Amino acid sequence: MKDILVERAKAVKAVRRWFEERNFLEVETPVLVPYENPDDNVENVKAAFKDFSGKSYNWFLHTSPEFFMKRLVWHGAERIFQVCKVFRDGEITPLHSVEFTMVEWYRVNGTYADGVEETLGLIEAVGKALREDFKLGAATFLTVEEAFSEFAGVNPFNREALKEAAGEKDYRTAFFKLLVDKVEPALSKFPGPVVLHLYPEAFSAVAKVVNGKAQRFELYLKGVELANGYTELTSYEDYEKVFSKKERSYDFGLLNLLKERPLPPCEGVALGLDRLLALLTGRKSVKEVIPFSTQELIEEVRENLPNP
Repeated sequence: MKDILVERAKAVKAVRRWFEERNFLEVETPVLVPYENPDDNVENVKAAFKDFSGKSYNWFLHTSPEFFMKRLVWHGAERIFQVCKVFRDGEITPLHSVEFTMVEWYRVNGTYADGVEETLGLIEAVGKALREDFKLGAATFLTVEEAFSEFAGVNPFNREALKEAAGEKDYRTAFFKLLVDKVEPALSKFPGPVVLHLYPEAFSAVAKVVNGKAQRFELYLKGVELANGYTELTSYEDYEKVFSKKERSYDFGLLNLLKERPLPPCEGVALGLDRLLALLTGRKSVKEVIPFSTQELIEEVRENLPNP
């Protein structure tokens, strides 16, 4: 346990130092929020509470500080970062935890390409904080089209061919099946980091799309996805479309700001600190680097209560 505490402290200190040296301001945003994440692949942990009058509220623990950080960008914060706990329901595997630590940052006038360079630099800094002789190695850059064509034998922009190759009727299901079964195992064989970029528009999330390709990247190390970044959407119309996917994800606060004026051009990146720490220290699961992880506490309760 002491080793984990020391390593986590070194990693967090290195993260803060890296951003401070580049004039990023550390910020805090709400963990308890009234809005769901609009992404269909991400589920919030529900959180109920009452005020002094006894009125009940059914809100959520945030899955990311993204949209409140974007409010800060709208208000004029040009370089901001945050190290915070986030929560995602249903996510317990060796690489997932319901509660985990995320590093997220936004920079005005940056693009996803800048986010890639920042992510590589940050990982290098954390690695050196843990081990003086650490070397990240050269990054390999692959477009999503190149990666799927080489490792899954299909062009991911061809919907029908992709569904046929995966044996699935749904395009999104087919994409993620081949990503997990074919592409990611191949990426694990690369000695250094791999950057996948330029996704099909269907997987743009909140990334700007140019000529049918989303300006988005995911960075992998040893086949494990560590970071996700975008050239961000900026307009009211863009975000209204994003939030309309789920009734409870409709972020009135951000949308009201965007009615007045759009976000400035910016880039944003989210990085999983626990996964990074596990990979850099040679551990096999995030449970091993999170003191009192969700999984550990579930097991504790199971062992000590007859009907948990």
